[in-house]
Amino acid sequence: MRPLVAMLAAALLVAGAACGSDSKKDESKATAFADDPTPITGISPLPNYPVTAQRSDGKTLTVAQAPKRIISLSPGATEIIFALGAEKSLVAVDKYSDFPEGAKNFPEKVDAFEPNIEAIAALKPDLVIVASDTAGLVAKLDELKVPVYYADIDKDIRTFNDVFGQIRLLGQITDTDAKALDLIKSLSERVNKIEVSMQALPSQAAPNVYHELDSTYYSASDNTFVGDIYRILKLKNIAGDGGGVEYPQLTQEAIIAANPRIIVLADEAFGVTIESVKARPGWGAITAVQNNKIFAIDPNIISRPGPRIVDALEQLAKDVYPQRFE
Repeated sequence: MRPLVAMLAAALLVAGAACGSDSKKDESKATAFADDPTPITGISPLPNYPVTAQRSDGKTLTVAQAPKRIISLSPGATEIIFALGAEKSLVAVDKYSDFPEGAKNFPEKVDAFEPNIEAIAALKPDLVIVASDTAGLVAKLDELKVPVYYADIDKDIRTFNDVFGQIRLLGQITDTDAKALDLIKSLSERVNKIEVSMQALPSQAAPNVYHELDSTYYSASDNTFVGDIYRILKLKNIAGDGGGVEYPQLTQEAIIAANPRIIVLADEAFGVTIESVKARPGWGAITAVQNNKIFAIDPNIISRPGPRIVDALEQLAKDVYPQRFE
């Protein structure tokens, strides 16, 4: 992936150990997110220690007791840990962790893109959360006998249920399981409210949408949690399955030909504005441009599968369907 897209992907947070597609779900029914989310594939259903989780490399992590020195190499994981009130267990966070304020101003920052193994080991972590196996980071930490929870950001998180699974897992690991369940329940109720409202809209009437990650037309496919947002909102993602690529690069010609009725910019923070999109050669023919249906959204809330992903869902629901969601 390009560096910018890699940065956005790194902001996605820990990918879910439980992955899968929602493509077979009956879209006429709201997903019962409020149901008890356990058991989660790859995660021990036991509420107490030890907690066992499957890593993306096929290995198993077993946590015997609540870690006291966690290094989070994922901004999304950091957000979840803070949301669970377990931030005292953190000794370092990724340099892109900027929410909440406690994470933004965290005294010890590390670089997940150019990880310094020696510096990480020097902090004597009893758990490192890894979202991308940069430069063989996971194997190197394994060699040093440092416990690692590794969940690949591109492959292992595809739905909102996967996001909630991550919250549950980190709640189990940090001994904040009750808070995790309360958070999942609250988030699920907000998602259900939108799904119930969307039931009256026939899927065949769904407008198509182009989601932009950067100015070189990288997008998010259906097989990502970003794609799951558009499934919930009954929007047809022009990236489709991405040809088997989670975050494919589209061409300008293909975007214009698809004629999206909705455009979502997750790259405004990087200098791409609604006006600059309208000024792109040939884009004046796109329905979304003609009807002023271009919406900018904070990449940090839509590109990190943590608690604020529901904020992104609610914002886009209001943007796309203002009469339905006032």
